[in-house]
Amino acid sequence: MSSPPKSHAAPAPDVSSSPVRDRLSRLRTEQFTLLFSSAAIAGVAGAAFLWRTLAWHPAVTVDAWAYAAWGQALARGERPLFELGATTPKPLAAVLGLFVAPLPPARAFAVIVALALAVLAAALFAAAYREGGTVAAAAAVIALVVGARLDVAVAFAYVDVVVAALVMAGVALRGRLRICAFVLAGLLRPEAWLVAAFAGFSETTGRLRHRAGAALLAGLLAPTLWILGDLSLTGDPLGTPRWNSERLRASDPETTSWTELPGAFWGALTKEGAAVLTVAGLLGLGLHLSRTRREGASGVVPFAVAVVWSMVPTLHFWYGANLQPRYLLPVVAVLALGCGFLAAELLRSLPRVRSPWPAAAVASGTLILAALLMAAGPRVLREMERNQAIEATRPTVEAVLSCGRLGVTRKTAARGVIPQLAASSRHSLHEFGVYRRGRQFAAVLDFSLRGPPANPPLPSWPRFDTPLGPLAVAPGCAAGR
Repeated sequence: MSSPPKSHAAPAPDVSSSPVRDRLSRLRTEQFTLLFSSAAIAGVAGAAFLWRTLAWHPAVTVDAWAYAAWGQALARGERPLFELGATTPKPLAAVLGLFVAPLPPARAFAVIVALALAVLAAALFAAAYREGGTVAAAAAVIALVVGARLDVAVAFAYVDVVVAALVMAGVALRGRLRICAFVLAGLLRPEAWLVAAFAGFSETTGRLRHRAGAALLAGLLAPTLWILGDLSLTGDPLGTPRWNSERLRASDPETTSWTELPGAFWGALTKEGAAVLTVAGLLGLGLHLSRTRREGASGVVPFAVAVVWSMVPTLHFWYGANLQPRYLLPVVAVLALGCGFLAAELLRSLPRVRSPWPAAAVASGTLILAALLMAAGPRVLREMERNQAIEATRPTVEAVLSCGRLGVTRKTAARGVIPQLAASSRHSLHEFGVYRRGRQFAAVLDFSLRGPPANPPLPSWPRFDTPLGPLAVAPGCAAGR
C-alpha cells in the first residue's frame, strides 16, 4: 500500500537577513540616537539655566517660597499649613519641595524650575524631530526661546514651567508614558485632566467601550489623587476648593474681562515673537493635523493640548479668578512645536539630514545664548528688593520664635510674607499665625506701613522697626534684648 505523498512545508525565511529586521534595527538605532541627543540638550539646558538661577539674587515669588516651606514640613514629618500660603494648595508641589528641602531655601524650588526648563526643551526637541525631522527640531527650540518669557520663568520660579515640561513630555512620549505625564501635570493644573482623558482614549486600542473606559480612568486619576493628597495633608478631601473659595472671599480680586483676554494671552509671549509665533504655530499645527489624520487620535494630541489649554479663561471665570499669562506656558510650548512643523514644511526641499545631532547642536547653542542674554527687568528687581527686605527681617523673627509664636496682622498680607520667613529660617508654619485678641503670641508684626492702622491694633509692648514694619515684642523675649 502506497503511503500518501508528504507535504513539503515552505522553508522558513532567514530573519537575520530580512529587510524587515534591517528596518527594525535601523529604527531602534535612530530611537537611541534621538534619546541621547535629547538627553544632551537636557544636560546643556539644565546647566545653563541653573547657572543663571544661581547667578541672580533670589527673586522667587511667594508661590515658590510656599512650596519650599511645604517641602520642609514634609521632611520634618508634619502637616503642611496651606492656610498661610498665597498659592493654591498643590500636593505635587509640596512633594517637589520635599525633594529639594536640603538645598538653600532661597534656591530650592528655583532648582526644580531650572531643571524643568531643561526637560521642556528636550521634550520639545524630541517631539519635533520625530514628527518633522532636523529642521523642525531646531526651529521648535528657537521658537520657544524667542516666544516664551523664559527669563521671567527662571527668575520667579513659577511652577507653570513644571506643568509645561510635563505636558510637552506627554506630547513627545507614547503609550502609557504619555498618559502618566499628563496625569502628573494634572496634579498641578486641572486643565491637564481633559488632556489626560484624551490621551487615555488615543493610546488605548480595542472596542470603543474599552477606549472610553480608559479615557474616563485617565481623566479621573489626577483629581482622585489630588483629593487623596488633600485628605492626607489637610484632613479635608475638598481642602483645595475650600481654600480657593476662602481666598476669593477675603481678597475680592478683580476678574479678567472678556476684552482683556487677548492681552492676557499675549502676556505669555515676548513682544518680539508674539504675533509670528502664534500665526506660524497655528499653521504648523494645522498642517501636522492634516498629515496625521491616518494615525488616529494619537496624532491629534498636540492640537488637542492647544485647544484644551485655550479653555483656561473659561475655567478661571467659572471660579471667579483672574487669568495669569503664565498659565498659558504649555500653549506657548505647543505653538513652538507648530513653528517647527511649519519650518520643516517650508524647507522640505532641502536634503534630509538623518542624524539629530546637527539640530541638537543648534538647539543647545540657542539655549546657552538665551541663558547668557537673560537680564533682570524692573519687575524682577522689585521682587529681589522685596525678598531682601524679608531676609533682613529674618534674624529678628528667628529671635522671636525662640520664645514663642509670631503673630502677623492682616491675613491676606501675611500669606505673601510668612512662607518666606518660615522657609528661610527653617521654622514650621505652625509657629506663625494671624493676630487676634486673646491669642498667645511672643510678638506681633504689622505689614501695613502704607495702609490704615492694624485692626486690632498692635499690643502695647516695646516696638522695634524692621524692613517689613513695626514689630511689637512681648517683654522678656529675646528679640527685645
